[in-house]
Amino acid sequence: MRTTGGAMLSRPVLIGPAIWNELDSFAKNLKSKFIRTFRFLSRDINHPSLQVELVKSRDTRFYRARVDPRYRFHFDRLETHYLILAIGPHSLQGIG
Repeated sequence: MRTTGGAMLSRPVLIGPAIWNELDSFAKNLKSKFIRTFRFLSRDINHPSLQVELVKSRDTRFYRARVDPRYRFHFDRLETHYLILAIGPHSLQGIG
């Protein structure tokens, strides 16, 4: 994690309206898990519970992180922030 004079720097997580709508369709407990996981990501991409992995395919490249044993989310790591691309079950495939 980057530090400046001992202070940790966080990176904002951007969550679009479509992702919020999808989150609203989940049970309250699961929605809370996603939000907690987004906070972990904002503070430290190397947080052990996230188990972040880089996913590369022919034309795309994105990251996948763990919410719990059954759910994951895909995100892009940009210069100043993280952008949540998709959320869903462990078998979540592709983006969009």
